[in-house]
Amino acid sequence: MPSASFAPVPSEVTAARHFAEDAGDDLGCVPEDLALVVSELASNAYKHAQSRFTVSLRREGDHVLVEVADTDPSPVVALPLSGGTSGRGMCIVAATAANWGTRLHPAGKTVWATLNC
Repeated sequence: MPSASFAPVPSEVTAARHFAEDAGDDLGCVPEDLALVVSELASNAYKHAQSRFTVSLRREGDHVLVEVADTDPSPVVALPLSGGTSGRGMCIVAATAANWGTRLHPAGKTVWATLNC
């Protein structure tokens, strides 16, 4: 299972996206879809948790499980404001992924999504 840890800086969101693109072919998934979901989840981890975050990717049968873990214990999903420049990340994840959700754990939370591949 490919996994990598990233620092809470904007350039690491780009690094997480490249990590997913590189893993896409090996996992048998469309690299662009995988990269898009990882990028949105990594952006949320950077913006809201402001802590290191870990991206894990795992093939499970006919789908790929994407997990992004951070230290923020409070997942919040807000609807984007009309004309706003942010707030659409989880809408994009929901439109791209087959399913998604969150798991709380003592060190924070994991946001996960599954992609049909």
